[in-house]
Formats: sequence, structure tokens, C-alpha cells
Amino acid sequence: MIGKRKHQLGIAFGGGGAKGYYHLGVLKRLLEMGHVPEMVSGTSVGAILAVYYAQGFTIEEMQKAFDHLTLKDFLSHRLSREYLIDSQPLRKIFEETFKVHTFEELQVPAKIVTTCLETAKEVVFESGPLAKAVLASCSIPVLFPPVEINGKHYVDGGVVRNVPVSPIRDYCKRVYAINLFPVPSTDLTYNKSIRYIADRSISMMFHAGATADLQMADLVIEDKEMTRYNAYDLKYKKKMFDIGYNTTALRSL
Repeated sequence: MIGKRKHQLGIAFGGGGAKGYYHLGVLKRLLEMGHVPEMVSGTSVGAILAVYYAQGFTIEEMQKAFDHLTLKDFLSHRLSREYLIDSQPLRKIFEETFKVHTFEELQVPAKIVTTCLETAKEVVFESGPLAKAVLASCSIPVLFPPVEINGKHYVDGGVVRNVPVSPIRDYCKRVYAINLFPVPSTDLTYNKSIRYIADRSISMMFHAGATADLQMADLVIEDKEMTRYNAYDLKYKKKMFDIGYNTTALRSL
């Protein structure tokens, strides 16, 4: 397995919705420090960041692609009995901003994690059409519609692997894992709102599900301050970007 490790550095971008702005801040700082990933992997919003980077986008170009997006964009479409929120705004962003259409055209190899509903297994896309694979990796079950690819239906990769270190571990000498769900706070006051219950449960599940992958990484980049935000806090994107850029996890490099 060690013989496969031809890339010096790989980065695994974890899932977490709007928390992905932390990814942008971390990546900007890493690039400034000379830590340039030669392979990337991603789940959910991490898949988006991974693929934008792999296409050669600058941090500023990535920010521009998302800065106009608000939660109401997702709620403006008619709901379906299959899902609560339309994913068309995301699909439109990919169609308008992606510079290439296939994995083979990427400047940096990328592996995108999804979950197949029929087989109940993780599926890693690394070849073929790009946008559909990324959209599938972002399709949170029930919230967004599953994405059909070659007769199978795919949803968010975070169902099985929220910080995808494993897919790139054997190909890189070093792997950094960027985790958007650090250890959840243990002293929060209970809140009866659906949003609180959902976010609290998701945080615990994603943190627990990422443990094995995080143990495989050479460096885990996370910040406890991110527990203050949830996956829908688009209004706090600047704060989350700044937390990522100034995160203490990078002081060891």
C-alpha cells in the first residue's frame, strides 16, 4: 500500500453545510503557508470545496460562487413528497461556475464520497461526470432529493463517511483532515425547537461517524469555536471563514 503514496499531501474536506466557510479559511491559510494539496477528497460541502480546488479555482473565486446564495433560495421552490428542499440552486451554481465537466479534466485528482440508497454502501466517484457526483454528495436525505446516476440513487456521503480520509490515505504521504464537527459541547441548555434538536443530533452523529477516519489522518484541523454554528448559518459565513483562517490547529505546522 505504501508504494501507492505518490502524492506529498492530500486533504480530506468534511461535510457540514454552511460550516464549509471554515474550509475556505483553512485552505487559504494552508496555501499561504506553502501546504499545497496534490490530491483531495470531500463529502457534502467538502465535496464542493474539493472539486473547486481541483479545478484550479482561487479562494476568492470560490467565495464569489457562493456569496450570493441564501437559505431562501432553497425554500423558493415547490416542495415534493420525496424531499423538503429543492437542490436546483446548487445545481445551477455548478452549471454556471464549473470550468470542466468530468473528473478526468481536473488539475488535481479528487475523490467524492456519496451513499447509494439501493446498496446502503459508500460509493466514491473519481471518474466520469463531475456535477452530478458532487450534487449527490451534497444531497442530505429527506431535505434534498436523491440524485440518480446510472440507475442508482445517491445521497449525502456523510451518511457513511463525513470526513473522507480513507479514500486518499493510501495515495498520499501526508493527509490533513478538516473536520467541521469537533467534539460537541456537553453543557448546552436543552431547547425544544426542531432546529436545535436536529442540529444537536447531526453534530453528534457526524462527530461519532468521523472518528475512524480522523485517526488515520496525520493532522486533524478543527476548532471548538465551530460548535457555536450550525449547518444553516449562512449569515455567519464571514465569521466562520475567519475562524478557519486563524484556527489554532495550524500552529503546529
